[in-house]
Amino acid sequence: MTYKLVLAASAACLALAACNTSSGSSSSLTSAQAQNVDATYADYQDRIANEDLTMVTPQGQATMSGYMGVGGINPEDDTTVALGELTMNVDFDGGTLTGTADNFGIYSGDPLVKDTGVTGSLNVAGTVSGSGLDANASGHMSDGSGTGADFDLTMSGSFYDDAGTLTTVGDLTGTMDESGDVTEVSGGFYATAN
Repeated sequence: MTYKLVLAASAACLALAACNTSSGSSSSLTSAQAQNVDATYADYQDRIANEDLTMVTPQGQATMSGYMGVGGINPEDDTTVALGELTMNVDFDGGTLTGTADNFGIYSGDPLVKDTGVTGSLNVAGTVSGSGLDANASGHMSDGSGTGADFDLTMSGSFYDDAGTLTTVGDLTGTMDESGDVTEVSGGFYATAN
């Protein structure tokens, strides 16, 4: 993803990373959809840098949907990213959030091309305070060609008003553990209120 959604990339070639197989989730994004997600994240980053999005402190509750990208999963191709759908239930008054990241696929190149689907999901849980969120996303995923990998990710983001739509954009860092072979990974996410 040419480092738009994936903020860094270097790693061990996982039993999860781009081995050009056809197993895994059939619900993952197509190549065209992944390219659109990548461009949308880059647009959010540009608009935040230019202060075109207004940071807000929401109240009440919201269900939010979007996408998460995790890079650094393939040492042979730093464009490789695991990209999946993100859903979150956010209780601003209670200061908590829960959710799931699933329907992942493996994509690589510029523009992104789908290599394979992935089974498994990540559970998301964390806190919200003011205009910020801090959460953990963890779980097991595999492309079916091996034992897969355990992910433990820290998410950090902010809430914005995007022309009346509540939006969150942020980054993530963490680890991918393939049977004791631990690799540092990083990436990004965004979601909008449904």
